[in-house]
Amino acid sequence: MSVFTKRINPLTGQAEWELQDESYDFHQEIARSAFADMLHDTERNEKYYKAIRRAVERKHGLGQKAHVLDIGTGTGLLSMMAAACGADTVVACEAFPPMADCARKITAKNGFKDKIRVISKHSTDLIVGENGDLKYRANILVTEVFDTELIGEGAIKVFNHAHKELLEKDCIVVPMSGTLYCQVVESPLAQSWNKMNSIMNTAKDPKILIDTPPEVWNCPGAAGVHDIQLSQFPQSEFQTIVSPQPVMRFDWSGRSPLPSEFSNILVSKAEKDGVAQLVFAWWDLVMDVDGEIVLSCAPVWAHPLTRGEGSADDLPWRDHWMQAVYYLPKEVDVKEGQEITIICTRDEYSFWFNACENLRISEIDYQRPLCDCGLHAGFSRTRIGAMNDSERIRKYIAALEPLITDESSCLCLSEGTLLGLVAAKLGARKVYCIESNVLAKRALEEFIRHNYLQEKVVLMDSVETLKKHQELEGQVNVVLGEPHFFTTLLPWHNAYFWYMKQEISSLLSPCTTILPAEATVWAMAVEFKDLYKIRAPLCNVEGFAVAEFDKLIEHSSSISDSAVEAHPLWEYPCRALTRPFQILNFSFNKNVADCAIHKEGEVHCEGSGICHGVVMWVYWDLDGNPKHGITTGPVEMVNIGERVKWDMHTRQGVYFFNEFHHVGELEDSCVIKFSGKFLPHSGLSFHFSIK
Repeated sequence: MSVFTKRINPLTGQAEWELQDESYDFHQEIARSAFADMLHDTERNEKYYKAIRRAVERKHGLGQKAHVLDIGTGTGLLSMMAAACGADTVVACEAFPPMADCARKITAKNGFKDKIRVISKHSTDLIVGENGDLKYRANILVTEVFDTELIGEGAIKVFNHAHKELLEKDCIVVPMSGTLYCQVVESPLAQSWNKMNSIMNTAKDPKILIDTPPEVWNCPGAAGVHDIQLSQFPQSEFQTIVSPQPVMRFDWSGRSPLPSEFSNILVSKAEKDGVAQLVFAWWDLVMDVDGEIVLSCAPVWAHPLTRGEGSADDLPWRDHWMQAVYYLPKEVDVKEGQEITIICTRDEYSFWFNACENLRISEIDYQRPLCDCGLHAGFSRTRIGAMNDSERIRKYIAALEPLITDESSCLCLSEGTLLGLVAAKLGARKVYCIESNVLAKRALEEFIRHNYLQEKVVLMDSVETLKKHQELEGQVNVVLGEPHFFTTLLPWHNAYFWYMKQEISSLLSPCTTILPAEATVWAMAVEFKDLYKIRAPLCNVEGFAVAEFDKLIEHSSSISDSAVEAHPLWEYPCRALTRPFQILNFSFNKNVADCAIHKEGEVHCEGSGICHGVVMWVYWDLDGNPKHGITTGPVEMVNIGERVKWDMHTRQGVYFFNEFHHVGELEDSCVIKFSGKFLPHSGLSFHFSIK
């Protein structure tokens, strides 16, 4: 059965009704699950298998039966490992009903129907007793309830409850313990995702154009973790102040309950002169009783497999466990050899950090940072990074300066931007800015006040409000935008700028300048090093057939997934197999309603490898000058067969092929056919095929 659902088209801004499967949300949850890339993690699977085997053998060696409880079984993989290792009984619990059904099918398919009992419950709802879910307490617990922050999926509550209600006192837990590591660094690039710098005009004599208000600069920020693939972060872009050290340990074995809140203080000496700005963090798991099997999530420079001498290519790829960046509430200037105190605090689900120069610590140093300026609460990390990108800023200023005079009446059609304030500082008579986001509006009001622009800049919450100002009809002579909107996921969604411009066309003078003038959607076929795994079937994991899981994911993806999905490709290495090619071009000087576009074409694969799909991005042509173009894609020349360097402050679109194809070096060995369609009432659609 299908139902109508209402959504806002991010490109047109219009509400639309779509006919969707009544179980759309259910299928979306399955398709978005991290089970697939987790099961592609060979190191994880192997070390769990090895630790489970040791646990079962240890119980049998003591003359005991091995009664295994698997919490959060997912596909049933860990349960099947336990059964294959000779466990006497295995009970698996899985709270998500479709995954529990899938686990039953998979375990039965692998011959464990009578050995593994799958229960569709949260572990905290399990009952022990003759008529309960478990006849008796288990003496082996296997579980994987961890995320990038280690405890973000509720591991503390799960382990505490299990030891209290479900496990024997002398049980073995796989894993036995976990340790959080922290590395204090100085990194202007990473800090640009957190602190809003003043905007400089570097064209002639460098000077501050827009000064950051103290309320924004001194704001402690938001405590939320920033999870990234840290091994892909350029090592040249940070300086270590304090080398990686263990900062908090978790004993999963049950010797004592884990407190719901905890703090630890680490006193170290700064290794170099610098500024402590942020903390890189990751964790490892000790899988076995003897402490011989360790599963590490460390980045390449700290990982036990590379010891700082290898490359990210030498490490197992995992997208379900990345590394974390925590921004310190205040920067701390240090000298080499000076003591610095690091404070790590947690609740049941998350961590936060603070730093100071000495041990004079007050209660406030333990508190979770809370944004009180609106910027950190209202803007994404990458958005703040884009606003701090000095090269982008330079291009916008260079394009605006020749346009702006003391007679300029400007309209800024973007959200979460300081571009309107830049126009005012460059000399515009009046600038009208549309800002519907409450938190962004609050932050912008601080910038306006601090830079004495109250008489020049007018904030309005919607186009409708703007249109009520009849005195503006025919008066606006510059329309500008980055463009950026909070509701967009893919780069071309920001062409909503075009629709907004059309909606206020009555306010424009006959000679209005539009900036940006055009946008072009570009594409390129690539081979991913690892990202393709999120769409690759598993078939077999550690000798167990999991085709039922593949079917479940593929079916749900066909119902709920978009043809193009957004990814920050700087974190996911890929090689170019074709040269970049244009799909569609839009001129914002035209009437959007008159611009239905359909383009088809084909491009030859010049590189060799496996073609996993096509990546897409947008090039914003500000004023026709190539020196002022803004790309959301490659930031360096693309060379066939070589790794592509991507813009770090935006996401790109990825179109995965249903089947991956080997392509050769001959010009006629592979052809990518493409189709791009723009319809004013419905927006953009793309299709690619490989021959």
